[in-house]
Amino acid sequence: MNSSLLSCLFFIFFFTIFCSSSITVHAEVPQSNTFKSINEGFLFFGNVESNANYRLLNISNYPFRLCFYNSTPNAYFLGLGMGNANSTSLMRWVWTANLARPVTENAKLIFGRNGNLVLVDANGRVAWQTGTTNMGVVDIKLLRNGNLVLLDKKGGFVWQSFHYPTDTLLIGQGLQQGNLSNKLVNGVYSMVMEEKQVGLFFKSPQSSKPLLYLLESPSFVEGPFKNVTFMVAPAEDGPDYANELRLEFVGTSFGRSALAQPKYDSTLSILRLGSDGNVRIYTYFEKGNRDAWEETYTEFRKNWLSECLLPEKCGSLGLCDDDQCVACPTPKGLMGWSKDCKPSKLPSCNSSNGSSGNVSYYKLEGVDHFLNTNFQGEGPMKIGECRKKCSNDCKCMGFFYRKDTSMCLLTAQLNTLMKAIDSSSNERIAYIKYL
Repeated sequence: MNSSLLSCLFFIFFFTIFCSSSITVHAEVPQSNTFKSINEGFLFFGNVESNANYRLLNISNYPFRLCFYNSTPNAYFLGLGMGNANSTSLMRWVWTANLARPVTENAKLIFGRNGNLVLVDANGRVAWQTGTTNMGVVDIKLLRNGNLVLLDKKGGFVWQSFHYPTDTLLIGQGLQQGNLSNKLVNGVYSMVMEEKQVGLFFKSPQSSKPLLYLLESPSFVEGPFKNVTFMVAPAEDGPDYANELRLEFVGTSFGRSALAQPKYDSTLSILRLGSDGNVRIYTYFEKGNRDAWEETYTEFRKNWLSECLLPEKCGSLGLCDDDQCVACPTPKGLMGWSKDCKPSKLPSCNSSNGSSGNVSYYKLEGVDHFLNTNFQGEGPMKIGECRKKCSNDCKCMGFFYRKDTSMCLLTAQLNTLMKAIDSSSNERIAYIKYL
């Protein structure tokens, strides 16, 4: 091989290596797109969810705006507000970055050359970040649908707030399987997409695991769910479906569940898991001087699913009928209900007084527990065996028994008891523990 050919091959080799290394260099955020916003200065107030005060950041896309907000002094969250905080419109918080780690005055939101969006408290503690350092991010935008996104140089999404919902879904946002969020959470309540169902769950200190109180499992969708998305019906579905709000399920097949159909543009709607465990849709549509928000769907409502199925409708204990808390069950009978209605105080599990010989039961006929919509009991078994199981379980507050099926449900959680009104109501009995 002559020297000229050898030199040419070496040139090609080093040129290829140089080009390859150049390609792998990560793009940086242009200096003009970087920012550092400090949580300081004037606080706005008005008609704001959670009675919060807020500071506007320089990122908005009407009616959405990024803010620092607080409902208690010096405990701030980074969140997206939707709506106007005035007499005709409530500003609702539709996404929050740092729910578990509030920050203080003088915290900083920083978007640097490396493409990471990071919230740093005044003491230097990192409260939240997107984790997108050196991932090719070049810009940040708040889209018209309320999705906060970090973009690469081709306009692709490197990170998006739609993948990390809190208690709210916006149009086009969904729950995902895999490493992304598959749930909405609001206090002790959660809405969870599992492999073959979407369930509403209630969790309290008395229960070892979240309790299912409503289940939606579309039989027309085959295979494990990949995602469920909150949508407006597309135009190609025709005028009969105009503005229809729905949940779209994708598994190995596709299905949908229609929820509401406002008579006006519904593209600015939110699906919200409430602090009471109910699921509602609010639609934002500006109509002059009237309130821009309308409640267009409620999961638990009169003549649909009774509010009596909400675990805490009647607090820690109460009998519910026709969406109202009507009585307080006691060993002496049914008394008038108030917020002071509570279960009998029982020995703790650390006490030696919790054996079956030291507790009694009072009986309620024709009642259901909120778990009975998806009866999660054991059986068949005799009522004596069911009672024994509860007596030997220090966490058991009472048991529910179906005489027609001989099924037994133990519960560490009483809360709302619902008056049974169907044809089998006489077959349903509750026994509540007391000393």
